[in-house]
Amino acid sequence: MPISEGAQHYVLMLIPSLLLDIEKLGLRRIIRTSDFSEQEVTALYFEFVTIKRVLPHNPHSIEPAIWQHLLHCVRVMSSLVSLATTEDLERARETAVRRYLPHAKMSLKNEFEQMRSEGKVDFRLAGILRQGDLPENSGQVCMEAIRRERQQRVESIKCLGTEHLTDHEAYVVESARDYVLTEIDDAPEDFGILDLVIRLMDLLRLVLVLESRSPGGASAVSSNFKVENIVLGIGNAMYRSELGLHVSSLGLARVNK
Repeated sequence: MPISEGAQHYVLMLIPSLLLDIEKLGLRRIIRTSDFSEQEVTALYFEFVTIKRVLPHNPHSIEPAIWQHLLHCVRVMSSLVSLATTEDLERARETAVRRYLPHAKMSLKNEFEQMRSEGKVDFRLAGILRQGDLPENSGQVCMEAIRRERQQRVESIKCLGTEHLTDHEAYVVESARDYVLTEIDDAPEDFGILDLVIRLMDLLRLVLVLESRSPGGASAVSSNFKVENIVLGIGNAMYRSELGLHVSSLGLARVNK
């Protein structure tokens, strides 16, 4: 089955990224957490290295049969990395909620007070704020704040430039922007892929602005928020279902951390 052109660009970005992740994690950790033997993991690793060396830049030059093999390799690599980083990702998600919660509470309270000063009442928002200090309500508070920030962020990413991105990165980002602008009018009430893509694209816009304004370029930005990692996160959200990948293919994991 053919995959979309955006997914093709993402795969060509993802293969070297996943190989780097495997090398950083180390084969010992990969072997310990996977269902493969030491010999199988070693053989797979060298196959991935070979594929990376001969990988063409232009997705149009890759035959359909080769795409199927690349997809198989990406799924295996993604699975190996996912199994080796599951605990790290769980901690990252918990940390992200804790860090965002104070901002989410303040954002909702400010909006509620603004509406009340205008003589308006939002009973749903009032109910969420009343339960905001309950631990089990933390996720709902964060998601409500994200939902209400959605439209503001959409406006900011409309002018996101891609001239400083690689060809693969630019295609993924432009496809993501088209997706956002197409889906935003029928956006779901709860947090989902659309919100994740919007937030990552807004983060990318901010990072690109900081890099352009700093004499040191990328040195002005934390290593956790490299442009490549953010675009990989966008691609993960956009194409993981189409490609049959695990949710935790890195790139997105790095951004979460």
